This record gives sequence, C-alpha cells and structure tokens, in this order.
Amino acid sequence: MVIRAGLFVAALAMLSAGGSASTVHEIRFVQSAQVLVWQGDVWVGQGSSVDLIGQEFIEAVPFPGSGLLDSVAPSDLPLTGRMRLKIASNSAFTIQTRRSNLTPEVEVRIVQVGPNARASGLVSEGAPGIVFHQAEKTAHRPGAPETQAIELELSWTGAAPSDMRVIASQ
Repeated sequence: MVIRAGLFVAALAMLSAGGSASTVHEIRFVQSAQVLVWQGDVWVGQGSSVDLIGQEFIEAVPFPGSGLLDSVAPSDLPLTGRMRLKIASNSAFTIQTRRSNLTPEVEVRIVQVGPNARASGLVSEGAPGIVFHQAEKTAHRPGAPETQAIELELSWTGAAPSDMRVIASQ
C-alpha cells in the first residue's frame, strides 16, 4: 500500500506544472579565430597568425669555376614588388608589419571577392605597422573556403617587407 501511494504521489508530481517544466540547454561550439591564406593558387598557411614573407638569410656562394664577376653600378630605379593573396577568415583580421616605417610604402588593393565572401577591408592610414584591416569575417555564406576568400594585391617599392603577417582577431 505504501508503495502504491508513493507511485501515485510520484505520478502526480510528474503531471504537475512544476514537475513538467523543462530546462533547455544551449550548447555553442567556439571555434578559434583563424585565417586561411593562399599566394596566387599556392597554399601558404592557416592559423591565428600566418607569415607572408619569411626572413631567410641566403648567403651568396660563388659557383666553382665561375671566375670573377664584373661589378654593376647600383640602379637608381626602385624595385617594385607585388604579391597576390587570397584570404578566407572566420573573424576580422589585419595584415601587419613590425616595422611601422614601411606601412606607407605598401599599397593594398582588393582585386576580387569570392561568391560566398564579403569584403569590409580598409587600408589603414596612420596606424603604425598595420597595412590592411578587414573589419569582419570574410565568410559570408556557407561554401568552400576558397569561395569565402577575398583576393588582395599588395605592392611596394624598395626592399620586400620581410616581416609581414596576417593576424586573426577575436
């Protein structure tokens, strides 16, 4: 009899308003901020920070038997460097250089926006070390990463800025 009474009370508790109230838990998976970078059609890297031009010291070694080379007077014409990048991101990002004096010499132009991408980039003026800033993620609609990328052309005069990198921001 006691067991029946306990089961009856448990059934009433389940049917009552307080007993039938449910709690909904919302689970969100957080993905860290990342950029995917291609130079032309060649994969460069992925992560929260991607180096664009590595600092490698290459020592000039004379080829055996090459003899002496005639010296050439340095040219007065500045060398112009160019780089085309495709960048897809799930967050805002900046293209930075550690040497702030190079920032005015680097020009950035948005060449193309993928079909599933959005460009909200601004060429930074006055911000030391920042060459370009994309204010939001490039991925606008679902699709393959390359369709969510924006294509940029960077150009500079003089020596290549050897410490440029793309940095994702939260």
